[in-house]
Amino acid sequence: MVAALRLQAQIFNLGVQSNLIYRWNFLLRVLVSFVPLLGSVYLWNAVFAGQKAFAVYTFKSMVAYFITLILIDTLTVPNEDDFQIAEDIRGGLINTLLLKPVDYRLYRFHLYAAARIVHAAFAVVPLAIAMIWLGYYFTDLPWLANLPAALLATLGAALIQFFSCFTLAMIAFWILDIGSVTFIIYSIEFLLGGHIFPVDAFPEWLQIICLRLPFAYETYFPAAILIGNVNGPALWWGFLWQWAWVGFFYILSGILWKRGLHQYTAVGG
Repeated sequence: MVAALRLQAQIFNLGVQSNLIYRWNFLLRVLVSFVPLLGSVYLWNAVFAGQKAFAVYTFKSMVAYFITLILIDTLTVPNEDDFQIAEDIRGGLINTLLLKPVDYRLYRFHLYAAARIVHAAFAVVPLAIAMIWLGYYFTDLPWLANLPAALLATLGAALIQFFSCFTLAMIAFWILDIGSVTFIIYSIEFLLGGHIFPVDAFPEWLQIICLRLPFAYETYFPAAILIGNVNGPALWWGFLWQWAWVGFFYILSGILWKRGLHQYTAVGG
């Protein structure tokens, strides 16, 4: 047990060290992420001109939602992990790991977690500066009381992001290029996950569909919790659906990994 934990710690440390090489890339990504936020502020300012509410949102709560969305993306969104996994499979780089007592999925999870931690570390200072300016939009919201539940939902979002990403990458065992499939899935995720409009601003029938799919639980759900738009029974049902999707992708990714290995042929390496 001690040896296994030491091995996992070494893998995690390797992930941190490798990501620190690209620390300026992380900082640049954080700074660039504020560009769509500024666009959202001006867009929703125009939308709310002459009216006090849009669906269940005021202007301040809408901007607060999109600010929170950026924070959640910083902590959870994989950085092309699916393409890296697919390249490991296609290029035969998994050969060396298959010969060692290392679970490849756990190995990739450590690399994902390390990248998220490094990204978050480099985001702290610019986000703190931004919150001095943007904190005004949170003044009337119960974000502090909702923070524990929002953090738990963010953890669930991160797990869905990783295991769904790993599941998607597994199709590299059967097809040469996963790019087209990835583009389609991520386009649907962007629309139904709350990146363009919050899910609770959709018509009721579309809300029902979105809240049965995993995409809303990757971004919208933790953001809506923080600003106080999800509470009571809806909160508990949301957690039930979110962690059900975590379990689904965990099991599916394991099944596809094992089936893929059955037909995988290692040549060279």
